[in-house]
Amino acid sequence: MLEAITGPNMNYILEELEENFPPITPNPEDSMQKIMYRSGQRSVVEWIVHRMEEVRSDGL
Repeated sequence: MLEAITGPNMNYILEELEENFPPITPNPEDSMQKIMYRSGQRSVVEWIVHRMEEVRSDGL
């Protein structure tokens, strides 16, 4: 469960994820495969951010 790993360690991991998988703006030269792959990576980071916000708002 995510609740078990929240805190300083999770914040550090999230910071690294944000650095390694930032939001991207595709350009016309990018293949559809590359765009989809990067979007998938970013969607995982966004899910983690959203989940951490839920946990914090629930006071867990």
